[in-house]
Amino acid sequence: MGSAAILTALPTQLFAEDEDKVVISILNTTDLHGHIVPTHMYPENDGSMVQDVGGLARCVTQIRAWQKENPNYILLDIGDLYQGTHVSWSTQGQLMIKLLNSMNYDAWVVGNHEFDWGFDPMVNVIKASTVPVLGSNAKVGGKWANKLEDPQHPLGKIKPYIIKEIAGFRIGIIGTITPGLPYWLAPRLLGDFTAEDPVKSIDYAMRKLRDEKVDAIVCACHMGLKSEIAKDDFANRIRQIAEENVGIDVIIAGHTHKDLGNQKVSGVPYTQANYFGIHCGRTDLVFSKSKRRLEFVNVGTKLMDASIAQDPMILSASAREREASDMELAREIGELKETLSKESEPGKAAESLLLLTRAMRFSLEKRKVTVDGVLHGSFYEFDIKAGPKTIASAWEIVPYENYISTAGLTRAELITVLEECLNVPHSSHSLDGFKVNVTSEGKKVAVHDVTLPDGKPLDEKVRYRIALNSFDAQSGGQRFPKLHEITTAPESKSEDINVQSREALIEYFTERKTIFKRDLA
Repeated sequence: MGSAAILTALPTQLFAEDEDKVVISILNTTDLHGHIVPTHMYPENDGSMVQDVGGLARCVTQIRAWQKENPNYILLDIGDLYQGTHVSWSTQGQLMIKLLNSMNYDAWVVGNHEFDWGFDPMVNVIKASTVPVLGSNAKVGGKWANKLEDPQHPLGKIKPYIIKEIAGFRIGIIGTITPGLPYWLAPRLLGDFTAEDPVKSIDYAMRKLRDEKVDAIVCACHMGLKSEIAKDDFANRIRQIAEENVGIDVIIAGHTHKDLGNQKVSGVPYTQANYFGIHCGRTDLVFSKSKRRLEFVNVGTKLMDASIAQDPMILSASAREREASDMELAREIGELKETLSKESEPGKAAESLLLLTRAMRFSLEKRKVTVDGVLHGSFYEFDIKAGPKTIASAWEIVPYENYISTAGLTRAELITVLEECLNVPHSSHSLDGFKVNVTSEGKKVAVHDVTLPDGKPLDEKVRYRIALNSFDAQSGGQRFPKLHEITTAPESKSEDINVQSREALIEYFTERKTIFKRDLA
């Protein structure tokens, strides 16, 4: 379960009889991704799944217990609040923000997945939030969010920081968004929102907080570490933040879905719960009343397993929406007559991947969009079993709301992007609709040619229309920079199609009813 502290021997207990000490607890959730009830973890190294863990309902039970133990608390969410489950998607995130409102969170930080459904749903969630929204590096239309000229603009609610006065001490909390947004999200999803340099924005907020004479500065970052020794990258600037912003008392982070409960980064206490509410976080700030200063910081996370009951209020408040979602997820959309294998050779699509690429082509043809091929990868590492398929099956096969894009690529460009895709670790990308000639030596794959399926050569002067998902088109988080450069160049004449790949899969089953292997040949 990672290196998290299990939160025994907490300062509230250690200093219970010390009248000079005041403990202020900062309780946090992060990367809930719409998970209200228990779920499972991502596959472990051996492929196994840990079941019956996490969910907001368990986190709230633990939060209430900690609040009862110490009434001097601050409650935060560190972002990626609502994207990830059907029940949250079906309410466009409104259910999750309703639950945060009901728990009287003190603030929540904007995460990158808040934009997955587009700009308007994100704006509507912020409109509905009675909880302060944080993003020190948030700009809208080139202006800092908290300085928008229109006082009615809902994104003007996004503040760089808040100050909470608890037990006579003033705690400044800076919230910051990962700057990686443009490497995952198409411009039309972000609207006129940008996440600026987090190091500079935190420095600005810290100067303001010092002017306000706060007693401690907490940095709540929707970015994080990928391991105890991981370096910073384009989306996660934790080490630079800790090194260059002298005076941060603790960093509470998220985003990378790792449980790193009790760490130090450049001497700064650091804590990070992972995802789906599988761990809940707690930071204790111990102050001396006589010296008026922070003397000790204790950080840690706690596993939300079956020993933690689910909070009845959260279950009751979400019952109607969860029941409706469960009914919809159980709805049959068609039947797969034969099991589709996940196995494939480099350059050749697995049967399980062909199900998705053919569904995308089918959906595009319905919309009178003609493509020559589909470039895509799998989100899963399993055979797709024969049998009836439901909406839940589609969510399992395609867990993300990626839109379909099309772009025109030459033969030379196809070779370039395929060689890039096939050499990225863990990539399962293939180009359906063409024959790809490759050789591999060890882990290195060389693409020698791309031809028509019958082996005939491509016309060097023709741009072949290729469908792909919007995430890959934005570089897939810098995994595919050449793909991004080529597909967004003016000559590719890229187009965004207003249909998601999961929607295409559901459409394919619903209209075809029965799918055989021969349909994918």
